[in-house]
Amino acid sequence: MMLPVFSMPAIFRHSLLVLLGLGLVPAFAAMAEPEPAPPAVTTAAPAEAASKPQDPTVEMPAEVLEVRSIAAGGAPRLALHTLDAYQSASREQPHLWMSWEKERIAILSDNRSWQDIAVRLAQLPAGVSDTFRYWAMTRRAEALVKSGQAGAALQLLQGLIWNIPQATPARSRWLLKWRFGIMNAYLALGAFEDAHLAAAHYFRDAGSHSIEEQRLQARILISADRADQAADMLENNPDMEARIIFHLAQLRSGRRTPATIVKKAQRLMRSEGVTTAMRTQLWALVAEASRKLDDLGTTANALEHVLSDKQPLPDGMFRFGVDDLWQTYLDYATRIGNSSRFLIGDDGPWFDAAGKAEKKLPVRARSLYAMLMFNGENAENRLRAADDFVGLLKQRKRGGQLLKVLFLDSRHFASKAAVPLPARYVLVDVALAQTDIPLASAIMATIEAPPEGVENYFWQLRRARILVMGGHHEQGADALHKLLASRQRLSQAQIDQFLQVVFDLQTVQAHRQAISLFQQLMSFTDDIKQQRELYYWMAESGTALQDYPKAAQWYLRSAMLPGARTMDPWAQTARYQAADNLARAGYVRDARAILRHLLRVTREPARQAVLRQELQKLWLVTDRQDPADPDRKKPTGSEIR
Repeated sequence: MMLPVFSMPAIFRHSLLVLLGLGLVPAFAAMAEPEPAPPAVTTAAPAEAASKPQDPTVEMPAEVLEVRSIAAGGAPRLALHTLDAYQSASREQPHLWMSWEKERIAILSDNRSWQDIAVRLAQLPAGVSDTFRYWAMTRRAEALVKSGQAGAALQLLQGLIWNIPQATPARSRWLLKWRFGIMNAYLALGAFEDAHLAAAHYFRDAGSHSIEEQRLQARILISADRADQAADMLENNPDMEARIIFHLAQLRSGRRTPATIVKKAQRLMRSEGVTTAMRTQLWALVAEASRKLDDLGTTANALEHVLSDKQPLPDGMFRFGVDDLWQTYLDYATRIGNSSRFLIGDDGPWFDAAGKAEKKLPVRARSLYAMLMFNGENAENRLRAADDFVGLLKQRKRGGQLLKVLFLDSRHFASKAAVPLPARYVLVDVALAQTDIPLASAIMATIEAPPEGVENYFWQLRRARILVMGGHHEQGADALHKLLASRQRLSQAQIDQFLQVVFDLQTVQAHRQAISLFQQLMSFTDDIKQQRELYYWMAESGTALQDYPKAAQWYLRSAMLPGARTMDPWAQTARYQAADNLARAGYVRDARAILRHLLRVTREPARQAVLRQELQKLWLVTDRQDPADPDRKKPTGSEIR
């Protein structure tokens, strides 16, 4: 491996972003759906808060369009970084700073970064207007509700209502916004009667003029078991989301049969303009109606759609969770078993029935496998059923996300280690595909052995890499040590693969672990070139640890293989680095001696110039071994020419 002389080597540090290219991620990771890209801010239809600053109104500068364009191009973090520079420059102009802050919140909202918004708006700088402060607190309350902190939102909004001065000109407008937010917070908390009481006062004072107000009022009525009133209110409302709420109200009130509601929901799914969020609500409507029909197969299928779509259901409408799907699987399987006269404990017929149903009736098959996974007669059969369940669910659209919800959010599995092993193998791939490295690492930490049919060495490297990149440095390094201890020899390709994971340890600053592994790896090669590289990487970590004497020693070992007089480009680079570390350690005369030797042997003018410059720097430095340092003098002409 050739290194640029006198420069630090450009080490190719692999990360999990190239795992797939190295073959360290199984095929399922490629098909597992990634996180959906959130909508970006567009210049055509900017967020209202950003495009219409409330206090004061200012013309939109070109810089705003630039930031929005970057966000619309799919780089919201870069947009925020660009915004930081513009906003910092406007610290002395509060109206500009506030406008930029609204742009920031718009970008974060479009990317559903609710927790970031809640934290960002918790503290506002001095000098902002009351109007901006009220706007910021209102947006923070919304973000708190959407991030699952409805109690904190309720407390914030109630405090605003009680503390806003009576004489504030905009009191009535802000008061209505905060009361509206309080109703949403009550719904999110499941305090339905409180939401209904708050709604009664709100709509008595303000009426329900906007579609958003009508939808909220109807959801509150449904949640408070007043579905008849919700149905009456939305009877002629053409809004698509209002139609979904209307059909739910009809179902809950008994005005329409469950079979009719299922058909209406399925028809609406095929309508133009139906968003993903609306489709999820329609599947939830199908689930509730089919459950009333006691159609367990349709219920399970609908719940699979609801849980795999990753779209939150509106508060106050549906009460579905992951364990509802598990229970539906088990109820459906029990019905199948009863009608077929299968016996619990006699697993053969259950497996046969599931296998026959896989192609044409996959929900039926998954239900039977779920029954066997929980109630199989022995551990081997339960593990087999889990493997079959996972394999079948992988074939479903968005199956990876559904697996994640079923096994990580259910009360049936108290910890990640309690999840059946076949599911954990796949969940690691799902987490990697969604770039959720901490989750992948946490799951991998519960797994010791590769799945059946997978080569152990390659898989253990993959496991160690995931552990390292997920923050489990010690566990990852320990896995690598054990892997080496289990081998008597390694091929060159295996050494190269191993090194990439050790480089990952260096990348995350786990240098002591990296040095230990480099040293252990040394015994697996008698190739001089490889040994020189290992000493070099050890020295690099030694430098990072500020153990400069040891780093210099390793650099010199790298330089002097195969012999003390070796002066090829690699040796020159290693000696140069050794001199640098010697100087840092205070061994200045040794550093000068190495640099002078390099100056004598090198012929390239550019390199000679670098060496002369370094020698000139060192003439001011005293050697730690001898304060008098006879060499501490300005270089002679022969030294610098």
